[in-house]
Amino acid sequence: MTTNLVSQSRQPELLPPLTNESRDVSEIRRRVESLQNSLSPGAITVTKQDDLAHQLFDALAQAKILASQVAMHLGTAWRHKLFQQLDSLHDIAEWEAGDEPLLRESFATFLRAILSINPKRRPGLGLSQAGHLVAAWMTNGDRLTIEFLAHDRVRWVLSRCRHDVPERFAAETRVDLLAESLAAYNPDYWFSNAQKE
Repeated sequence: MTTNLVSQSRQPELLPPLTNESRDVSEIRRRVESLQNSLSPGAITVTKQDDLAHQLFDALAQAKILASQVAMHLGTAWRHKLFQQLDSLHDIAEWEAGDEPLLRESFATFLRAILSINPKRRPGLGLSQAGHLVAAWMTNGDRLTIEFLAHDRVRWVLSRCRHDVPERFAAETRVDLLAESLAAYNPDYWFSNAQKE
């Protein structure tokens, strides 16, 4: 099998500025976008045609490069746990045929969301068949799940039992509106350490 060097020279579209961004979020956004705008060594990938192991490696490497650009905002323990979760999600021994590796755009949205909402509890992570990162928080049997899409879009679903009656809510929104859209459902119930199972 022949190894090819693939250069990703296509420039991604820049996203419009988010409203009501804090200075830290704006700086993080600028750093993530600067990665997308320049051809760095991380943008050159070594692949083998139709080789799943290399596709998984490339997706994982791109995610870790993005995370390294905002590492100072994640903390060492959280970054190590995140990398372990990403490694586990891309384990070739557990891979299902037809699934897509993590999309770079989905992981960029995840980083923006996590840095924006800054949860005290870190989520469990999964990967959709389409390559979108999915984060889930469980508290006393109640669940909040957020799927991270491209272009700063998120889709969330929560299930909560009140007075023995299950309630379910769902929405799709932008990252900058995520905290606002969850506010009516007391997001600290999932994001804080106080009520951890």
